[in-house]
Amino acid sequence: MKNYLSCLNEKSYEDYFQCIREYINSKNSFEGASYFIKIGSKTEAIDKRLIFPTIYRYITLGYHTLPEDSYLIVSLRKRTSTGIDTIEYITNIGKRRNDIYLDNFRTKLPESILLRNSKDNEEQKKLIEVRPYDFKTKEDIIKLEKRLRKKLDNEFPVPLPFSLILLINNPEYFPNIYYISKPYTCTEKNSEFSYIFKIIFKTSGTIKKSIKLFNDNLCFLSIIEFIDSPTIEPHALGLDYRFELEKENLNRFEIQVKYDEFEFRIYNSIIEVAKAISKLMFSPADIKTYQVVTEDNKTIFIDIASGNNLPINQRGLYKTILDAIDGIAESIYYSPLLDHCIMKDKYIICNEKITKSDLPEKLTRNLNLDEILYTYKNTSSKKINELIKYAKIKDTRLLDIIIEHKKDEFEENREIVSRAIELYLRSYNN
Repeated sequence: MKNYLSCLNEKSYEDYFQCIREYINSKNSFEGASYFIKIGSKTEAIDKRLIFPTIYRYITLGYHTLPEDSYLIVSLRKRTSTGIDTIEYITNIGKRRNDIYLDNFRTKLPESILLRNSKDNEEQKKLIEVRPYDFKTKEDIIKLEKRLRKKLDNEFPVPLPFSLILLINNPEYFPNIYYISKPYTCTEKNSEFSYIFKIIFKTSGTIKKSIKLFNDNLCFLSIIEFIDSPTIEPHALGLDYRFELEKENLNRFEIQVKYDEFEFRIYNSIIEVAKAISKLMFSPADIKTYQVVTEDNKTIFIDIASGNNLPINQRGLYKTILDAIDGIAESIYYSPLLDHCIMKDKYIICNEKITKSDLPEKLTRNLNLDEILYTYKNTSSKKINELIKYAKIKDTRLLDIIIEHKKDEFEENREIVSRAIELYLRSYNN
């Protein structure tokens, strides 16, 4: 098994990615995976690039197209002392996904599917599809490489294939990665199978228009650890992680917690997110309350498929942290869970009878998140340093918890990503 950092010394992107695959898959003794759709008594293999569009096409069409007895089967080949064994993970795809944070105006297909071991119902894993979202042409990747090499920006969006080593370098902040497939190009020729959309509001209704992206050999499937702890809001309310997996739970719950305890848990989660990004010197591209778990006072970023934001200097790090806090603030403000909760006599009371609340607005104000939420969106990149001077979460200044790094401390991350992009472009041009 190779040292994963040596993968950057390979001569092509294909060899680089295969090197990382061998490191991850061999560490977990996995040889490969096959994917099947089972409908009734009929089972057929499915191309990996069609799995997510097939399962989640109702996001586009507005109605579910699979019968109730439909299942996705992921068959993993595992090397054992006696040969090759097969582990099957399965999930019901005939049942429409219905977690509490999946809304009707979603603009991209979900990137994850929850799987269960067919022989051990308690063992769960997540199947994710990694996709880039910031690049419409190959030239966008070329521009990224040039600007990153010449350090023309403070922060860069980086697809996961180019920054996978950053996650491997920092396993304590991310779910364990058990398996990754070969890279592939996501299907986008047919609008029904697109991954990201623009919503157009018209008097006759809403229209979802497909947005074309450049993703040649930048998509891949991965099986990762499922973290069985609640995300930020359910954690603050003392709810079990299972609560947020089913929207119907919003119609049958009643809880009461002290407001101070609730607010502190939210506050502490945000502070820990800022500290984690400050230490990592990069951040997952998507940060919302439902994409972060706080476990044993430790931050775990559970959604990694969209890639990473890479700062290359201190100002870029400030922006990356403010981006994350802005995403958390916005998701609190529009929270479907907190809309079922009100503050009364120093307590938070939540139940299905409450359907609209000013708690999200009060909470963002009490934590000073409204300052970041509104000020940051209207602040130019040149004034980031000025904003960070007075930015606070409750009474804690961000400047007091963000690590001040030297310029050369950002170089390792930048060089890892630059080398991976260089290998990709060299292979692509050949």
